[in-house]
Amino acid sequence: MKRIASLLIILIALNANSQLPPSPDSMMLINLNQRIDDLVVERKINNLDSLYAEDFVFSHGSGRVEGKSGWLRTVGRNNYIIRRHDSVSVQQHGNIAVLRGMMFIERKGRENRPDAKYKLKYIRVYALRSQRWQLISHTTTWETHL
Repeated sequence: MKRIASLLIILIALNANSQLPPSPDSMMLINLNQRIDDLVVERKINNLDSLYAEDFVFSHGSGRVEGKSGWLRTVGRNNYIIRRHDSVSVQQHGNIAVLRGMMFIERKGRENRPDAKYKLKYIRVYALRSQRWQLISHTTTWETHL
């Protein structure tokens, strides 16, 4: 009986900890993460340049891998309508932050009609460099087209 009571107390404590609101640093990173993709939708390459680290790597769900300059060229060519994040979690390790989440993406094709809608799961890594957070890695871990 004591074991069951102890197990219940542990489970309740773990559940209570999982309900804690994100820390201010985590919220700042979640907001920055969405802001970056808002700028991708707006194709504001100049604003994005400082938010991506020089050694940024983008690993697409297709297997294609791009560095910073290649990704920024892709942003300039594509016509995204939506890049909305959901279910984002943050793990901070000093000057490194690992974000896991989902993103819904919609892109316009020729004749300004939607040609692609898809969801993906990702892992993103941010580094605090020169007192500002920069995105250093995006890896798509799962993708489905709608």
